[in-house]
Amino acid sequence: MYKKKSNKPLYIAVAAAVILIVVLAILQSTMSKQTGQKTTMETETESELNVETETETPTHNILLYKSSSGTIEFDASWLLSDSDTDSVLEVEENTLVTMLITPAEGKALESVDVLDYDMQTVSSVVRSVSGTEDATGEMRLSFVMPDRDVFISFNFTDVSVESEAQTEIETESETEATSPYGLTLHGLTDEVQSSYNGMFDEQKFLQALGDALQIDSEESEYRNVTNVYFGEAVETEDSDTPKVCYEIYFNGYETWSLLSTYYVTEDSYVFSEKTSETETETEVGDDNIIITDSTGTDTTASTGTSGSTSASGSSSNTSSVSTGETTTTTTSMDILSVSTVFLSFVGDENAFYQAAFDYVLSKGYTGSIIGTMSSYEIDPENQTATIRIMLSTGGTITGTYNKSANTYSFSGL
Repeated sequence: MYKKKSNKPLYIAVAAAVILIVVLAILQSTMSKQTGQKTTMETETESELNVETETETPTHNILLYKSSSGTIEFDASWLLSDSDTDSVLEVEENTLVTMLITPAEGKALESVDVLDYDMQTVSSVVRSVSGTEDATGEMRLSFVMPDRDVFISFNFTDVSVESEAQTEIETESETEATSPYGLTLHGLTDEVQSSYNGMFDEQKFLQALGDALQIDSEESEYRNVTNVYFGEAVETEDSDTPKVCYEIYFNGYETWSLLSTYYVTEDSYVFSEKTSETETETEVGDDNIIITDSTGTDTTASTGTSGSTSASGSSSNTSSVSTGETTTTTTSMDILSVSTVFLSFVGDENAFYQAAFDYVLSKGYTGSIIGTMSSYEIDPENQTATIRIMLSTGGTITGTYNKSANTYSFSGL
């Protein structure tokens, strides 16, 4: 007997396969969604991290050395670590760093060093909080944090020591400012002082010396003189003119010297070569000429010395009186410290001495007169020269030389 087969197992298998396929499809879809979400989340997280990394400002450290001579104040949020000797701060790059420094009593802030570790100076500014220059008060340090680590050291000084040093500097400055021509005088002993009967004035002496030697002139051979030394007193022949003579040396060289003659009555100085006075007196005595005509008319003659630094001349007036006796009046004049540059310009030095002497005579001066050339000025363009001569009588004459006309003109007295 034929028995018909049942298809039920087949149907069950097909249904199971269909269900399996559907389940797999659902699972795949779900996993795809989850994978997509995870990828999106990872992408978003990475983007956020990149943004945070790009906007974060780098920081650098400041090593701050402490000092018992003062206290340092700064933003507390910067403090990274602290010890007895130093503090470490952490500050963002390009931040304006400001610190307040208060010196301890008796101390003053001398300087602040802000350096990187290559010992390169970081630009900084230190100012007084009160707006004054008093470094004993509160001071403010400011600088922009660089792109590297730095360290700071504060240097303090004792106020008393600083004051003494400042006083010494000021004293030296005052001495230099008040000393004529920057000259320093040495050897001013009690013996020297007494020889001037207490009338010696150091400032006046140096001023007269500098004027006479034209120390501030580039042409003067004495321009490099800075120190003047008193030497031995020089004996002078008895005369009606009281004077004090000393040999003076320059810059400590005994071979570089002049004779300083102080005329007590005129209260004036004349500086010359040590032997010039004796030589001049000899020359004047030999060269004076007295001329008297038969009618009794007074006649004047004069001569000049041969030296380039002095000049002398004489005048003699002779008149007849009822007793038949003759009275003679002699006038002599020396000119010292005449510039060799000036004499080279005028050419004929004897003509210069004669012209100056004749002018003094014309003003009625008699006796022994000492002149000192105090200054001169040459105008090459106009071919003229101007001079000033101070006389031992207290007067001053001004002369002008015209090279084109070879003439002199004087004024004064």
